[in-house]
Amino acid sequence: MKRLLTFVFVLVLPVLGLAQTCPEQMPRADERTSLLKDLAASPDLMSGQQAANRLWEFWMDAPDEKAQNMLQNGMSRRTEFDLEEAEFILDGLVSYCPNYAEGWNQRAFVRFLRDDFEGSLRDIEAVLALEPAHFGALSGKALALMKQGKPGLAKLATLQAIEVHPWLNERTLLGDGEDI
Repeated sequence: MKRLLTFVFVLVLPVLGLAQTCPEQMPRADERTSLLKDLAASPDLMSGQQAANRLWEFWMDAPDEKAQNMLQNGMSRRTEFDLEEAEFILDGLVSYCPNYAEGWNQRAFVRFLRDDFEGSLRDIEAVLALEPAHFGALSGKALALMKQGKPGLAKLATLQAIEVHPWLNERTLLGDGEDI
């Protein structure tokens, strides 16, 4: 029953024009730029993790309460490994708020966990079109490409992620300059 109600409110009502549409996010370019600068200038691992956490908080701030609830519910279902339901909820989020990068990113993560690497990579490209500095999407891209047996492309994505977040855990995948 819960899934039917979610389906009606998230997918059917918007098609019929009976539901609100996702509001445009307030421009926060200065805040974003400041957070990215803080991350890039982090002198050590701890300050890098703190700066990255602030950036994640920024990205997780959805455009409205409805989108925030969908994001939280999708992530909660993912945490419980109810991946089919998580993807369903996040499908609704990206339909409702197609310009909200984190909706795409979270669905990409769920698709990765479901071994849908092509779907994950399509979502990651949507994330990066909206937020080119999304180090989480870039590292997710590297992992999906590795799963597809494309180490050269995976290494490139990892290097791009490290340009944004020099303390990224996935930097260890590069080893001693060898292909990942």
